[in-house]
Amino acid sequence: MSTYWRKKFEHNFIATEKKLGLDDILQEAQDAYMGWMGASLMAFHGEIDPAKLDALDQIFNGEIPMRMAANDCYDYAINGRLRLAKDGAEQTQMNDSWGSLATVVLSARPAIEVFSPRIGGREMLLPTGLEHILLHALIRARLDLDTNPKFADEEALPMFLSGEDNIGYLTLKEIAQLGQMSERAVRNAAQPTAADRLYTRKEKNQTVVDADEALRWLKGRRGFVATRAD
Repeated sequence: MSTYWRKKFEHNFIATEKKLGLDDILQEAQDAYMGWMGASLMAFHGEIDPAKLDALDQIFNGEIPMRMAANDCYDYAINGRLRLAKDGAEQTQMNDSWGSLATVVLSARPAIEVFSPRIGGREMLLPTGLEHILLHALIRARLDLDTNPKFADEEALPMFLSGEDNIGYLTLKEIAQLGQMSERAVRNAAQPTAADRLYTRKEKNQTVVDADEALRWLKGRRGFVATRAD
Protein backbone atom coordinates (compact mmCIF):
# COMPACT_ATOMS: atom_id res chain seq x y z
CA MET A 1 0.00 0.00 0.00
CA SER A 2 3.00 2.30 0.38
CA THR A 3 5.10 3.95 -2.27
CA TYR A 4 8.89 4.18 -2.02
CA TRP A 5 8.85 7.77 -0.73
CA ARG A 6 6.03 7.12 1.72
CA LYS A 7 7.98 4.31 3.37
CA LYS A 8 10.98 6.59 3.79
CA PHE A 9 9.18 9.59 5.28
CA GLU A 10 6.79 7.66 7.54
CA HIS A 11 9.71 6.58 9.74
CA ASN A 12 10.11 10.08 11.23
CA PHE A 13 6.45 10.98 11.45
CA ILE A 14 5.49 13.76 13.87
CA ALA A 15 2.10 14.50 15.46
CA THR A 16 -0.71 14.80 12.92
CA GLU A 17 -2.03 17.98 14.59
CA LYS A 18 1.36 19.73 14.42
CA LYS A 19 1.05 23.08 12.62
CA LEU A 20 4.09 23.94 10.52
CA GLY A 21 4.84 27.44 9.26
CA LEU A 22 6.30 28.21 5.84
CA ASP A 23 9.26 30.14 7.28
CA ASP A 24 10.32 27.12 9.33
CA ILE A 25 10.01 24.84 6.31
CA LEU A 26 12.13 27.16 4.17
CA GLN A 27 14.80 27.28 6.88
CA GLU A 28 14.82 23.50 7.04
CA ALA A 29 15.21 23.34 3.25
CA GLN A 30 18.26 25.59 3.46
CA ASP A 31 19.72 23.59 6.35
CA ALA A 32 19.07 20.27 4.64
CA TYR A 33 20.86 21.45 1.52
CA MET A 34 23.81 23.07 3.27
CA GLY A 35 24.02 20.34 5.93
CA TRP A 36 24.05 17.60 3.31
CA MET A 37 26.94 19.27 1.47
CA GLY A 38 28.82 20.08 4.67
CA ALA A 39 28.47 16.53 5.98
CA SER A 40 29.71 15.18 2.64
CA LEU A 41 32.85 17.28 2.94
CA MET A 42 33.38 16.09 6.50
CA ALA A 43 32.93 12.47 5.43
CA PHE A 44 35.51 12.64 2.62
CA HIS A 45 37.83 15.46 3.71
CA GLY A 46 37.48 15.52 7.50
CA GLU A 47 36.41 19.17 7.63
CA ILE A 48 34.25 21.79 5.97
CA ASP A 49 36.54 23.90 3.82
CA PRO A 50 34.58 27.10 2.95
CA ALA A 51 36.10 27.22 -0.53
CA LYS A 52 35.09 23.63 -1.25
CA LEU A 53 31.62 24.27 0.18
CA ASP A 54 31.23 27.25 -2.15
CA ALA A 55 32.39 25.14 -5.08
CA LEU A 56 29.80 22.47 -4.31
CA ASP A 57 27.17 25.15 -3.88
CA GLN A 58 27.89 26.45 -7.39
CA ILE A 59 27.77 22.95 -8.86
CA PHE A 60 24.34 22.32 -7.32
CA ASN A 61 22.97 25.78 -8.24
CA GLY A 62 22.67 27.11 -4.71
CA GLU A 63 19.98 26.86 -2.05
CA ILE A 64 17.34 28.95 -3.86
CA PRO A 65 15.99 26.07 -6.02
CA MET A 66 15.69 23.93 -2.89
CA ARG A 67 13.78 26.66 -1.05
CA MET A 68 11.51 27.16 -4.06
CA ALA A 69 10.76 23.43 -4.21
CA ALA A 70 10.01 23.41 -0.48
CA ASN A 71 7.66 26.37 -0.98
CA ASP A 72 5.80 24.51 -3.77
CA CYS A 73 5.55 21.39 -1.62
CA TYR A 74 4.18 23.37 1.34
CA ASP A 75 1.73 25.24 -0.89
CA TYR A 76 0.31 21.96 -2.15
CA ALA A 77 0.38 19.99 1.09
CA ILE A 78 -1.11 22.70 3.35
CA ASN A 79 -2.80 25.22 1.05
CA GLY A 80 -3.99 22.80 -1.63
CA ARG A 81 -2.47 24.78 -4.51
CA LEU A 82 -0.68 22.95 -7.32
CA ARG A 83 0.47 24.32 -10.65
CA LEU A 84 0.06 21.70 -13.36
CA ALA A 85 2.64 21.21 -16.10
CA LYS A 86 1.47 22.53 -19.47
CA ASP A 87 4.11 20.80 -21.60
CA GLY A 88 7.06 18.41 -21.48
CA ALA A 89 9.55 21.07 -20.48
CA GLU A 90 7.43 22.14 -17.49
CA GLN A 91 6.95 18.52 -16.46
CA THR A 92 10.70 17.89 -16.57
CA GLN A 93 11.37 20.99 -14.47
CA MET A 94 8.68 19.96 -12.00
CA ASN A 95 10.01 16.41 -11.74
CA ASP A 96 13.54 17.67 -11.15
CA SER A 97 12.39 20.13 -8.51
CA TRP A 98 10.27 17.73 -6.44
CA GLY A 99 12.70 14.85 -6.95
CA SER A 100 15.69 16.90 -5.83
CA LEU A 101 13.87 18.11 -2.73
CA ALA A 102 12.84 14.60 -1.69
CA THR A 103 16.31 13.17 -2.38
CA VAL A 104 18.19 15.87 -0.48
CA VAL A 105 15.83 15.67 2.49
CA LEU A 106 16.16 11.90 2.57
CA SER A 107 19.96 12.15 2.43
CA ALA A 108 20.27 15.07 4.83
CA ARG A 109 18.89 13.37 7.94
CA PRO A 110 21.57 10.63 8.31
CA ALA A 111 24.28 13.05 7.15
CA ILE A 112 23.36 15.67 9.75
CA GLU A 113 22.77 13.09 12.50
CA VAL A 114 26.21 11.53 12.00
CA PHE A 115 28.38 14.60 11.35
CA SER A 116 26.44 17.49 13.01
CA PRO A 117 27.87 20.01 10.52
CA ARG A 118 28.17 23.65 11.61
CA ILE A 119 28.04 26.24 8.86
CA GLY A 120 28.25 29.96 9.46
CA GLY A 121 28.57 29.28 13.18
CA ARG A 122 25.25 27.45 13.37
CA GLU A 123 24.46 23.73 13.59
CA MET A 124 22.22 22.57 10.74
CA LEU A 125 18.69 21.48 11.65
CA LEU A 126 17.26 18.05 10.93
CA PRO A 127 14.56 18.27 8.21
CA THR A 128 11.80 16.94 10.48
CA GLY A 129 9.17 19.40 9.30
CA LEU A 130 10.05 18.91 5.64
CA GLU A 131 9.71 15.15 6.02
CA HIS A 132 6.27 15.76 7.50
CA ILE A 133 5.26 18.12 4.68
CA LEU A 134 6.48 15.72 1.98
CA LEU A 135 4.44 12.90 3.55
CA HIS A 136 1.47 15.28 3.84
CA ALA A 137 1.76 16.00 0.10
CA LEU A 138 1.78 12.28 -0.71
CA ILE A 139 -1.36 11.70 1.36
CA ARG A 140 -3.10 14.62 -0.34
CA ALA A 141 -2.07 13.19 -3.71
CA ARG A 142 -3.60 9.84 -2.77
CA LEU A 143 -6.89 11.64 -2.10
CA ASP A 144 -6.68 13.84 -5.21
CA LEU A 145 -5.86 10.97 -7.55
CA ASP A 146 -9.18 9.43 -6.51
CA THR A 147 -11.36 12.55 -6.34
CA ASN A 148 -9.91 15.40 -8.44
CA PRO A 149 -10.56 15.13 -12.23
CA LYS A 150 -7.48 17.25 -13.02
CA PHE A 151 -5.27 14.55 -11.52
CA ALA A 152 -6.33 12.11 -14.24
CA ASP A 153 -3.58 13.52 -16.47
CA GLU A 154 -0.53 12.19 -14.68
CA GLU A 155 1.81 13.89 -17.14
CA ALA A 156 0.71 17.22 -15.67
CA LEU A 157 1.82 16.15 -12.18
CA PRO A 158 5.27 15.74 -10.65
CA MET A 159 6.22 12.07 -10.64
CA PHE A 160 6.73 12.32 -6.88
CA LEU A 161 2.95 12.74 -6.56
CA SER A 162 1.65 10.74 -9.53
CA GLY A 163 3.56 7.68 -8.32
CA GLU A 164 1.40 7.56 -5.19
CA ASP A 165 -0.94 4.56 -5.21
CA ASN A 166 -4.59 5.62 -5.33
CA ILE A 167 -6.39 2.78 -3.61
CA GLY A 168 -9.77 4.45 -3.12
CA TYR A 169 -9.59 5.12 0.61
CA LEU A 170 -7.62 6.79 3.40
CA THR A 171 -6.80 5.59 6.90
CA LEU A 172 -7.92 7.56 9.94
CA LYS A 173 -4.33 8.67 10.56
CA GLU A 174 -4.06 9.99 7.00
CA ILE A 175 -7.29 11.93 7.41
CA ALA A 176 -5.97 13.34 10.69
CA GLN A 177 -2.83 14.63 8.97
CA LEU A 178 -4.75 16.23 6.12
CA GLY A 179 -7.07 17.91 8.62
CA GLN A 180 -4.14 18.89 10.88
CA MET A 181 -5.94 17.37 13.84
CA SER A 182 -5.43 14.52 16.27
CA GLU A 183 -6.20 10.96 15.29
CA ARG A 184 -8.37 10.72 18.39
CA ALA A 185 -10.56 13.58 17.12
CA VAL A 186 -11.03 11.74 13.82
CA ARG A 187 -11.97 8.53 15.65
CA ASN A 188 -14.52 10.46 17.72
CA ALA A 189 -16.01 11.87 14.49
CA ALA A 190 -16.57 8.32 13.27
CA GLN A 191 -18.88 7.54 16.20
CA PRO A 192 -22.60 7.13 15.34
CA THR A 193 -23.52 10.01 17.68
CA ALA A 194 -21.15 12.54 16.01
CA ALA A 195 -22.84 15.65 14.61
CA ASP A 196 -21.04 15.42 11.28
CA ARG A 197 -20.32 11.75 11.26
CA LEU A 198 -17.37 10.40 9.30
CA TYR A 199 -18.49 7.13 7.75
CA THR A 200 -15.93 4.35 7.89
CA ARG A 201 -15.64 0.75 6.81
CA LYS A 202 -13.29 -2.18 7.35
CA GLU A 203 -10.54 -3.01 4.84
CA LYS A 204 -8.91 -6.22 5.99
CA ASN A 205 -7.79 -5.43 9.56
CA GLN A 206 -8.00 -1.63 9.52
CA THR A 207 -10.65 1.06 9.62
CA VAL A 208 -10.70 3.16 6.45
CA VAL A 209 -12.73 5.91 4.81
CA ASP A 210 -13.62 5.90 1.12
CA ALA A 211 -12.01 8.80 -0.75
CA ASP A 212 -15.23 10.65 -1.62
CA GLU A 213 -16.42 10.48 1.99
CA ALA A 214 -13.00 11.58 3.25
CA LEU A 215 -13.08 14.63 0.98
CA ARG A 216 -16.65 15.51 2.00
CA TRP A 217 -15.81 15.38 5.68
CA LEU A 218 -12.46 17.15 5.40
CA LYS A 219 -14.07 20.09 3.58
CA GLY A 220 -15.84 20.89 6.85
CA ARG A 221 -12.60 21.05 8.85
CA ARG A 222 -10.77 24.33 9.49
CA GLY A 223 -7.36 22.72 8.99
CA PHE A 224 -8.08 21.51 5.46
CA VAL A 225 -8.27 23.33 2.13
CA ALA A 226 -9.51 21.38 -0.89
CA THR A 227 -7.02 21.14 -3.76
CA ARG A 228 -7.11 23.74 -6.52
CA ALA A 229 -4.94 22.59 -9.44
CA ASP A 230 -4.47 24.72 -12.56
